[in-house]
Amino acid sequence: MDPSEDALYQRVRLMLFSADLPVQRLQADVEDIGRFTAPDVRSPHLRLVEAMPVLTPAAEAIVRAMIRVYGHELFGPGSASSGLRALLKAGPVKFAQTALLLGPDAPVPERARPLVAEFNRIFERHPGSGFAEARRLLSAIGLPVGCDEPPQTSR
Repeated sequence: MDPSEDALYQRVRLMLFSADLPVQRLQADVEDIGRFTAPDVRSPHLRLVEAMPVLTPAAEAIVRAMIRVYGHELFGPGSASSGLRALLKAGPVKFAQTALLLGPDAPVPERARPLVAEFNRIFERHPGSGFAEARRLLSAIGLPVGCDEPPQTSR
């Protein structure tokens, strides 16, 4: 693993866990997120930062894909940092799902299009994220799902 990529990954994880946002937003990104929200004297955010739990494989792949495309730009001004803020607010899996739902005609910057395609591949590799099944269901009723396959028609 590239040491600089790993350092940026750890930085994004710390930001995810310490953001003053509801911890439940990370339900798709951290196994058993409820263990950090049980009644306790300490805050759920502090518990997350202390434990620094691993992200689910899909969430980790999404964060690393963002880092490979944008690198240090994620922490500066501009659209890359807007993307990072959106990822922090929603959580990696929900962020990537939303990016895929925008569809091919959405005003996505050209530089981000390969990233969105990578999100699609990540969800294909990690069907446990639940999104692959949702895409199959949408496709089955004839709705576009943002991938290269034409929608299937129901009979």
